[in-house]
Amino acid sequence: KNQPGYDHLAKLLIIGDSGVGKTNILLRFCENNFMSSHLTTIGTPPPPGIDFKIKTIEIDCKKIRMQIWDTAGQERFKTITQTYYKGAMGIIMVFAVNDRPSFNAMENWLKQIKTHAAENVVKILVANKIDCEDRKVTADEGKRLATEFGV
Repeated sequence: KNQPGYDHLAKLLIIGDSGVGKTNILLRFCENNFMSSHLTTIGTPPPPGIDFKIKTIEIDCKKIRMQIWDTAGQERFKTITQTYYKGAMGIIMVFAVNDRPSFNAMENWLKQIKTHAAENVVKILVANKIDCEDRKVTADEGKRLATEFGV
């Protein structure tokens, strides 16, 4: 019998507005890499607006293979990314602390999750770019939003 090389497969989705750093979060976690220049996720190979990486980690002597899907934040890709909510076990909602509109948009992203994802999907709220000096969203605001969303 063929062994897949892992005990569990977990599909995760990273969502949020364009430019909040979703791709860099993925690259840092999967490859310990960081890009200082901003490249829009257009996805190669198709479909456009989506890309993914795989990382295997070990938890309690079990190998967990994570498929982490990086979505494009632009409106024009919303219909494409909706199908990727299906089967997701976890969703990482990202905003940038130096971009208040990306923080304000979290409510709309949560609506997308409620509409398209499984009811029991695990949700995480990530405040990104905390190293930037032009902070527009306070830590307290982020904590309040997480509490309000129950994440």
